[in-house]
Amino acid sequence: MAASGVPVAGEARDDGLRAVVMEARSDGLPRERLFVLVEHREPAVREAIAARPDCPLGMQATLAHDRRASVRVALASGAGLAGAIAGVLALDRDLSVLKALARNSATPRTVLERLAAHRREEVARLARRSLSGEVVAAPGGTSGVARGAGLAELADRPSTPRGAPPQERSPVGDRPDRVLPPRPAVPPRQPPRPAH
Repeated sequence: MAASGVPVAGEARDDGLRAVVMEARSDGLPRERLFVLVEHREPAVREAIAARPDCPLGMQATLAHDRRASVRVALASGAGLAGAIAGVLALDRDLSVLKALARNSATPRTVLERLAAHRREEVARLARRSLSGEVVAAPGGTSGVARGAGLAELADRPSTPRGAPPQERSPVGDRPDRVLPPRPAVPPRQPPRPAH
């Protein structure tokens, strides 16, 4: 039936899921909608929310404890990963979460140092490479360009930021300082009203 052009129930469901995932990834998504989508039953939707650079801290805290490792990997790979959440994810038992965290350029140095001493060699190696500046993780967690490897196209770039003396340069590269926004005030939940 699918080859005939007649939609099958599964195809319609897949199209609906794709639409929700695209909505979860879209810019300018209202905060109220984010709060609805973060509780979606489909992991792909929660992954899209976790990977958002503007994912709020409270949602990151919720997603750091998601039962699906793929959601925690998306969070550990995200460009907007908060330092406190990176510390929580560093305690995760899933190897793919730890590796994504070690590759992420948003992971704080203290967390990378902890991962560099991890008992699993592949995690420790990735964290040491990130600390030494050999690997830059692109937003979204994919490994990027080797830094300091003598590549011809990178040779003419300045080694320090403009106007900064060499001794003030960060040992982990050109990672910008991050300032977290103030924690939002959440009103207490009202108890349900009794039915009359």
